[in-house]
Amino acid sequence: MASSPVPAHSVGEIGPFARAEFERRIEDARSAMTRYRLDAIVLTSEANIEYLAGFETQFAWNTPSRPWYFVVPRAESPIAIIPEIGETNWLLTSWCQNIVTWPSPRPHDEGISILTQHLGQVARSYGRIGFEIGPESRIGMPVSDVFRLQAAIGGEMVDCTLLMAGLRVLKSAAEVSRIRHICQIAGQAFHDLPSFVNVGDSEREICRKFAADLLLKGADKAPYTSIGSGQGGYDSIIMGPTDRRVAVGDVLMLDTGARYGGYFCDFDRNFSFGRPTDEVRRVNEALWLATEAGIQAARPGRTAADVFKAQATVLSRYGFDVGNVGRFGHGLGKVLTEPPSNAPSDQTVLKPGMVLTIEPSAMFGNGRIMAHEEDLVITEDAANLLTPRADREIVVIA
Repeated sequence: MASSPVPAHSVGEIGPFARAEFERRIEDARSAMTRYRLDAIVLTSEANIEYLAGFETQFAWNTPSRPWYFVVPRAESPIAIIPEIGETNWLLTSWCQNIVTWPSPRPHDEGISILTQHLGQVARSYGRIGFEIGPESRIGMPVSDVFRLQAAIGGEMVDCTLLMAGLRVLKSAAEVSRIRHICQIAGQAFHDLPSFVNVGDSEREICRKFAADLLLKGADKAPYTSIGSGQGGYDSIIMGPTDRRVAVGDVLMLDTGARYGGYFCDFDRNFSFGRPTDEVRRVNEALWLATEAGIQAARPGRTAADVFKAQATVLSRYGFDVGNVGRFGHGLGKVLTEPPSNAPSDQTVLKPGMVLTIEPSAMFGNGRIMAHEEDLVITEDAANLLTPRADREIVVIA
């Protein structure tokens, strides 16, 4: 039985963020800088520059030739320090019109002298400037330039990753609407998949069809699609497609991280080619119930660890060993995987506005695995699903 189709009224476009959304984000960032005792933050990543500056581009993040900087001082106006080639793109998409450019590529000085100059003019109260150098971050500038900058500006260069993660973890209604929208688009693509996938198709062909359908249905991008297939189960939940051709008796898993309006969905669906075995049905039932338990546990005041425990308890009841599993879901938003982790050690308290994935997995048989995943948002008193809930029984492709 296939998942319920997405209502027709969910199809359409969502307008850009209001200027007030970015003004609130900047003020929240400044308040956080005071708490962290920072005079400014320097952002170089796609997610964080998009979040605070609103800058959207197809170019900047697909080439390592040019770094892009967005500087947010605690007391002065933000400024973009960007390659000259991006000036028009920035002015058309960002609320911040205060920019300085340089003619890039220029390997001996990729904007570092301009950045040094502007950081030298920042009002100093704490002698500390934040950079994205902490957990789950990648700094978007040459490391040699980091050392040059540190020597030139003086003071202390510290991590602002946790500051930015704290800002982004609580989503506004406008952010949630974008995540819900891409979840509904992907849900419809999953619902329609049995109509265009057949026995004998290769994993590559299936992924191409599925990604194309996501784009035609309204996704902006489909940068992540993992796939697994095999007799009675699959052996990985993170691999890309191979040339393997699906056959009767196979279980197929697709997991998509598609984007709309700068925000991701992240969930999967399982399919059986022909009647599933009793073992597959038992594993699927355990995972569906574990997912249900995770959804019910995702409440304000509970912790990410509680969400893990609720899922693990169900799987243990079915005889699955969960001792070596890192986590059963995570935060979701501008990046495919964000804090927190639904893991035994993560005591992050859940709050309204957090968006999570619920993702139990089970190893069984001879190295086989199956997983389920849904996306939800924490509200004042409950967890609201953003994805169309998977059917309790595995979908059969005849």
